[in-house]
Amino acid sequence: MSNKPFIENKSSQVENSKLQLAKLAKQRGLDARLQSTKPTSTWSQRAQARAVVEKATQQKNLENIFYYASQKTSEQDVGSEPDADWMTEFLNLACQTQVKTMQMLWADILSQELATHGSFSVKALRTLTLMTQREASWFQLACQLSSIIGGENNHKLVTGVLRPASNLGLVRARWDKISLGQHRMPYNHILQLIELGLIFDRELEISPSVHHDTSLVHGQSHYSLRPRLKGCKLLYYRFTPIGDELAKLIESDVLSSYQEHLEQLLHKHFSPQ
Repeated sequence: MSNKPFIENKSSQVENSKLQLAKLAKQRGLDARLQSTKPTSTWSQRAQARAVVEKATQQKNLENIFYYASQKTSEQDVGSEPDADWMTEFLNLACQTQVKTMQMLWADILSQELATHGSFSVKALRTLTLMTQREASWFQLACQLSSIIGGENNHKLVTGVLRPASNLGLVRARWDKISLGQHRMPYNHILQLIELGLIFDRELEISPSVHHDTSLVHGQSHYSLRPRLKGCKLLYYRFTPIGDELAKLIESDVLSSYQEHLEQLLHKHFSPQ
């Protein structure tokens, strides 16, 4: 065990914070009052200098995005020019993104919009600007957990099954839930994705028919479901239209632990083919 006192570690953290602040201020041209000597430039001159730095950073961001997009396009692909207003909005929003992983998402949007006009709405672009890198990783995980049910195009995050009560009342209705927290998707992450407008704010349900199969696709696995008991309902969170749009950017494998849990649930309450 170290003999260094805790107060020394605390002092080190304060010093590091000061250094970080000084570095950030200098990068952004906001360090005039942090210098030991009085600056010779005026506020107006410093504001102009900072504007130049900000514009240069935005230019760098956009050039990176267009470079990444060029790696995703091909001379063999048929392309069409995006709507002028859409392109203006794209440039105004994308220029603020400095993290490479997020720039790659913007590059995906641009390349897909060139290939298929109208792939992404302006609302989807604005939503992406509100997402931090951490929230983007949560959304990626939500896409990994999502399924397509009944041949519909929207994504659904299956959370459990509601088994009906028996006709004689001897068996009560029962919830059989999947704990999403066990699969790195705690409820507070769901709430944040709801706040961003990527997932609807309530748990929904669907009742597969006992007379014909209902399809469920999770990753590369396909199931044809018929409930063992009439009235069994699948519970799920549904992606919003914006969530479905942005889900097209995500190329990820399913989470094996969740898939195993999902398969156990389906075999217990349905007759998957």
